[in-house]
Amino acid sequence: MGPGVTETVTSQRQRRRSILTRVVVMNGSARSWLFLCLLAFAAAPGCGEGAGGGLPTSLTVVPITDINPDPSIVEVNLVASPGQTRYLKDGPADVWGYRDGAVAGSVATVPGPFIEAKPGDSVIIHFTNELPEATTIHWHGLRVPNAADGTPSTQVEVAPGGTFDYRFTTDDAGTFWYHPHLHSDVQIERGLYGALVVRGGPEIPVNADRTFVLDDVKLEATGQLSEVTSPLDLMLGRQGNVILANGRAGGKLEVGTGARERWRFANSANGRYFNLQVPGHTFTVIGWDGGMLAEPYVAQTLLVAPGERYDVLVDLTGMPGDTFPLQTIHYDRGHDIPDPGPKTVFDVVLGKAAAQVGPTPTTWGTRPDLPTDTNTAVREIVLNEKEAMNPGEEPRFFINDTSFPAVAPIQGTSDRVEVWRVVNDSEMDHPFHLHGMFFEVLDVGGVAPLHRGWKDTVNVPMKTTLRFAVRYGTAGTWMYHCHILEHAERGMMGTLVLSSGT
Repeated sequence: MGPGVTETVTSQRQRRRSILTRVVVMNGSARSWLFLCLLAFAAAPGCGEGAGGGLPTSLTVVPITDINPDPSIVEVNLVASPGQTRYLKDGPADVWGYRDGAVAGSVATVPGPFIEAKPGDSVIIHFTNELPEATTIHWHGLRVPNAADGTPSTQVEVAPGGTFDYRFTTDDAGTFWYHPHLHSDVQIERGLYGALVVRGGPEIPVNADRTFVLDDVKLEATGQLSEVTSPLDLMLGRQGNVILANGRAGGKLEVGTGARERWRFANSANGRYFNLQVPGHTFTVIGWDGGMLAEPYVAQTLLVAPGERYDVLVDLTGMPGDTFPLQTIHYDRGHDIPDPGPKTVFDVVLGKAAAQVGPTPTTWGTRPDLPTDTNTAVREIVLNEKEAMNPGEEPRFFINDTSFPAVAPIQGTSDRVEVWRVVNDSEMDHPFHLHGMFFEVLDVGGVAPLHRGWKDTVNVPMKTTLRFAVRYGTAGTWMYHCHILEHAERGMMGTLVLSSGT
């Protein structure tokens, strides 16, 4: 990066520090101006869209080594380790990532090794922690035994140099991901996340089945991860100035002209909402968090909140040589965040004509069917926030006016169906995640959703009430929380304690 760019970034940092010293005395209108100033820093030359020039642009994910020859057992060695990766061409970033412990000389990658299984497989993860601090692994969206859920409520954290075996059976086909559940705002931002796909369900003829883990990182001009955590980072969730797909900025996806592809998206970002579009194309949405939909639908844009997953079919039409972007466009999630314009996630490059594939299925997934009526028990969860009012303070986030770990546990019984009424009383959206089980959204703001399917993470719009029905899973202590990681780590988290009912 040239001297002019460095000077520009440095001067912007100085102005940013000056702005932040005045944030606590601003009213709402002035805070909007603050957001404009800080988002201008996010577009600093060399740190924004297209920053991957001169770097590898492949979006391929590398599968982990299955060390067990039994086709019904997936057994792997997964290691959390410090490492380096280049997000910018000007210098490497020191990261934490996962590596394949079965491969001699393996290094940490962002995202971590890709794990695949089939419904009904027995999965054994031999985990080793080579980080300088304790960690865990949470298997986001998977219905696992409580002891394998990877939270401080279910296991002793894995100390540096320690090991832990995660064991579970893959009950559901779908797209999932794994990440720490300890200091998650810091550890995931450093690069600790990876995808896990359970392949099953109806056979869908496609030219390619691809998985994309979406993220952003906040980088200095040197290419290193920023060590600055601003009040804006805490209030909104850390907003990176470089957008990543499978750990790559400026990635390129080469596809056959006329191909039908299945794209699986998982949003691992601390706070960024990805509102996806491919100009001139549509998405056929076939799956949500909990697997295949009974009735796919067509969408021009696809909003993927932090923690969510979506499976789509895309027909890639055009002429050989055409290039067009997968973009994320502005979504108003509150606090007067300005529109920065479309940002490219990666570019699609059309090659020679793709082979023809067969027709799509006539039968897809299973429609949710949870019996609820006026006698069904209702739980109310109120989400709220409090901005920092004095220098040195942090914003706080609440569930029912209390911050975790002081939030009173919800007591329930396995296999019981209840309704959760999630009231977002704050000035911004919150993605709400429940561990260990799927749920069906009943209504948002009193309006039934257009589509039905299983979720474990759902966006709750600002100043809106969302209701969902859930059949409680296995006994144990299950977390629920906002999946903007800075919010969860600062109080917007609670526990559901289930008894077996026997």
